[in-house]
Amino acid sequence: MKKNTRDRLVLPLLIPFGSLVLIGAALWGFSRVLLAISHNAATGVALVVTVAIMTAAGLVARQKRVQGGALVSLMGVVAGIAMMAGGLAYLVVGPQKHEVEPTEVHLAAAEGAATAGFSRNSLSFPADTPVVLAFDNEDPGVQHNVQIFSADPAEDASQEPLFSGALVTGPAAASYAVEPLAGGTYFFNCLVHPATMTGTIEVAAGGGAGGAGSTIVAKDLVFDATEIDLPAGTPSTLNFDNQDAGVPHNVAIYTDAEATTTLFQGEQFAGPAAKTYDIPALDAGTYFFRCDVHPTMNGSVLVGGGGSAERGSVEVASSVGLGSGVEPPARSGNEPDLVGGRSRRTED
Repeated sequence: MKKNTRDRLVLPLLIPFGSLVLIGAALWGFSRVLLAISHNAATGVALVVTVAIMTAAGLVARQKRVQGGALVSLMGVVAGIAMMAGGLAYLVVGPQKHEVEPTEVHLAAAEGAATAGFSRNSLSFPADTPVVLAFDNEDPGVQHNVQIFSADPAEDASQEPLFSGALVTGPAAASYAVEPLAGGTYFFNCLVHPATMTGTIEVAAGGGAGGAGSTIVAKDLVFDATEIDLPAGTPSTLNFDNQDAGVPHNVAIYTDAEATTTLFQGEQFAGPAAKTYDIPALDAGTYFFRCDVHPTMNGSVLVGGGGSAERGSVEVASSVGLGSGVEPPARSGNEPDLVGGRSRRTED
């Protein structure tokens, strides 16, 4: 190819398109660096690179004639500064920490809970993950709350709770923000009725509302829970423990209490025995479950928080407990306050 032809046809196309390809590759690589580090570190790196670009542009502008080699060299210097700044930020500050979405778990206190207990006496939380405990107090005029302990408070009444939610006078609902817990077995109760309103929490990797480790127990022809929490849009598992010797039970899920449309039907088996059911993905909402052999054994399935209470009550997010370091949110004058695990009512 002749030089004149190259200068008139090839270079006018090659130079801009080649520059765009190089710029695009540089931007893509730099974006990977910024996304890999924390927000504050990414801002600092971007400022350093901006200064480098402005300096390089100033040097180029001062030249009477810019040679292609010099321009490429300056671009290489800027790219090198970007990579070095990003790498240094990654080593010093560390990688980007993505926020973990809290898992929602439901718990209710039905009318007469002071003697009958919570709607369920076993919960399952995922390990090292924040939890929103949706607490529905359906007991008119009676105060209830939820406290969490590392050991059974019935055996050691002197221990302080790891978490103590604000007291709620029914009928009302509250959303408790529970800080991440390490794997293990925990205990919960109500501050006002600690002897009758009790239960356990199993915290394990992969557990949580409807995740691996969720358990429901059948004993004396009664389920130990009237609510089951499942995640929306994803398959999950349910551990079913039949403790009634010689009596068959199962867990089946239907769209509603009419039980005409089956969403899942677990295998029937006699106790004492246990099975793990594989639950298919369900859309968010509230469904119905029962034992097909004994339909009086039934309850609600809350998928993706679809059954959370809507009572027009104040939403409470409190995490008051030993070493929590979290201040409870401000409350109006007619809401209960909780200090050091003890209630303090504010007069109207």
